[in-house]
Amino acid sequence: MLHIRIVGLLVCFIFPRLLQAQPCQWSLNGFVKDINGIELTGATIWLDSGSTGVISDENGAFQLKDLCQGRVQLIIKFVGYEDAIVQVSLPLDQPLVVSLNPSAHLLHDVIVIGDHLQQHGLTQSVSSLSTDELETHKGKSLGELTQRIPGVNALMTGPSVFKPVIHGLHSQRILILNNSVRQEGQQWGIEHAPEIDTYIASEIEVVKGAESVRYGADAMGGVVLINPAPVFKSYSFGGEINAMSMTNNRMFALSGMTEGKFRNQDYWDWRIQGTVKKGGDFHAPDYNLSNTGVDELNGSAALGYQKAGKQFEIFFSSFNTQLGILRSAHTGNLEDLQNTIESGRPWYIEDFTYSINNPKQRINHQLLKLKASARIKPQLKINLTYGGQYNQRKEYDVRRGGRSEKPALSMNLISHALDLTLDHTIKQWAGSIGMTGSIKDNTNEPGLGIKPLIPDYDQYIGGVFIIEKYRKNNWLLELGARYDLQYLKVLTFDSQDNLIEHDFSYHNILGAVGASYYFSDEARLTSNLAFSVRPPHVSESFSLGLHHSAGVIEEGLMVTTNNPKNEFSKNWVTTYQVSNKKLSLEISGFVHLIDNYIYLRPVGTRLTIRGYFPVFQYHQTDAMLTGADVMIIWNITNALSYTGKFSYVYAEDIGNDDQLLFIPPAQFDNSLTWKTNSGKLRGLTVTARVSSTLEQVNAPRTVPPDQVVNDDSDKNFDFMDAPEAYTLVNIDVGKTFPAGKNELFVALSAENLFDVSYRNYMNRLRYYADDIGRNVMVRVSYKFKSNNTKNHTNE
Repeated sequence: MLHIRIVGLLVCFIFPRLLQAQPCQWSLNGFVKDINGIELTGATIWLDSGSTGVISDENGAFQLKDLCQGRVQLIIKFVGYEDAIVQVSLPLDQPLVVSLNPSAHLLHDVIVIGDHLQQHGLTQSVSSLSTDELETHKGKSLGELTQRIPGVNALMTGPSVFKPVIHGLHSQRILILNNSVRQEGQQWGIEHAPEIDTYIASEIEVVKGAESVRYGADAMGGVVLINPAPVFKSYSFGGEINAMSMTNNRMFALSGMTEGKFRNQDYWDWRIQGTVKKGGDFHAPDYNLSNTGVDELNGSAALGYQKAGKQFEIFFSSFNTQLGILRSAHTGNLEDLQNTIESGRPWYIEDFTYSINNPKQRINHQLLKLKASARIKPQLKINLTYGGQYNQRKEYDVRRGGRSEKPALSMNLISHALDLTLDHTIKQWAGSIGMTGSIKDNTNEPGLGIKPLIPDYDQYIGGVFIIEKYRKNNWLLELGARYDLQYLKVLTFDSQDNLIEHDFSYHNILGAVGASYYFSDEARLTSNLAFSVRPPHVSESFSLGLHHSAGVIEEGLMVTTNNPKNEFSKNWVTTYQVSNKKLSLEISGFVHLIDNYIYLRPVGTRLTIRGYFPVFQYHQTDAMLTGADVMIIWNITNALSYTGKFSYVYAEDIGNDDQLLFIPPAQFDNSLTWKTNSGKLRGLTVTARVSSTLEQVNAPRTVPPDQVVNDDSDKNFDFMDAPEAYTLVNIDVGKTFPAGKNELFVALSAENLFDVSYRNYMNRLRYYADDIGRNVMVRVSYKFKSNNTKNHTNE
């Protein structure tokens, strides 16, 4: 009855007021030109909400219709030029003229306010979280946030570990750019979430398709861009404070950021940011998920200099977290494992606590970024970026004999990366030529009494690439090529504990071709075909032992075949987009063929001195992944809008005529949003979202743990049937309040409103427990000053 009353109150409160929405009949006409007065054809002009946009015609002209009276903000983009943020007050008596500057200061760390040339290809399928979504859900992990984008899922290990999945691919095939620096951590594990504090992000963007030419083989499935706001400001001091609390695991989080300029120093800017989180055990609808707490302490600082076409930036961040792993995922014998799967309940359930016990993981990640850029000529700009990272991962098992505080796995990864690019814009041509290099050194802490899961290794990678774009009338063509040279040295032990050195060298050529055709100022079609080669990661080749935080035994290709092979990928993504005042539609389809596809599959169970665990092995086959993403935004009225999202991936083991594991099932997402910009309710946004996940009908066959020993088939299998379909209802309510010259934003969200019991197929711990139940979150954000770059303002 409480649920019905809540929904009834929302309906009674909201929908009568929809009739009071004021009609918006104003138009905004304008022109987009360069600094020399040349009209720019094909520039995109968006309202800051991202829901309405047009493209400039052959004369650089554009028109936005049905706008409300008052101040509006536009974002104007064009390849090879700085994005412009324009604020105007309607009605406007004369056409607006926007002059775009060549990219005099290339901000790699921003998409909305930055240069798309340096982030991703213009013929790719690119999606981002809206400003409202990011603001409402601040504090969630990266994997949780990106799930809101069609075609993006999350691979989970319990309720607190998420990593992004793009079109069915994850880990070594997905590149994460954290403030323009490739994230270098122990990303090979399914339960290894990216070490990123999402409070630093002003936008999160996903490239759905290979970007291997620009970034190398680890971007063959896509790229996730974490974009902080630019450090360069037009005011002397500002910042924001964010606080969050949730009911399910009684988590609280506090994050603060302050930034500004040094006194009497117009060219130097600075920023300091910090976050603290603490949460206890999560809770499924019917029981506690014991030992799933989280502690987190993060900080970052940035210093920037900008003058006369020259720019320099220093950025440093520290990410520190401790995560509990579901205690029931570590079983003592086959009977416990089998009973847990059959009963549908964890074998270990205790009362709620903030304590984090073994099994658990501790991660420390440090990142240092140095970036410099200078404009040599109006058409040429050189960029140099260094990224240094230190990643320490410790995993703790349930150990006896007073050894619980000694990690069962402790690895240290030190990486250095250097990127040098030359960007050019000459008439209809624009592009980049670049060289990249990286060094990685991974070592295991000695004296732990357990052989390391993956061995020590050194890796050296060098690459050169060229990307060219040509614009002619309604066409945009893109062509790119890359050559990579990789050397890998791995140190392992044989059965007699003799040290063995393995040396590998890889020479890879990668390429891509794409095109965009603009049917009108409202519609375009893009298509991109990419070819990639990816050598096996050390973990895929040499894993051997118990992966403690995952609760499974893993064995690499050197154990199963002794002959690891390169993956060969052919990826074709085509997207149709249309946007006008009433409707925005994006339909994207893809076909991804991967020869020698590397995947982790179960092969049995095994009793060890530390418990009874499933055994997973890396195998290779030829695979095909196909699918589609759809997103539609329908502005029903000026206040009410509908958003629909759909994603589907079909994967096949074509080498063995079989199904693949851990492929996301089809998903539907429907939401209604009411947002008013007038009257007493100005700044109020209410969203009701219904999310449905279907059953994965293309899952491998099921073989229960107690029957594995008698199974002599070499076909893929899973220990448990794919979960049934389920539907979740979520409500978000947010309101912006004026606070003097500043603003205060308050949001209330309820996820899984009706406390549905369900299991997510992409959760690796679904064998042991349900996913979390109802979760109510409160978020408060106070911003003083503006967090935008210098604006072009027209009063």
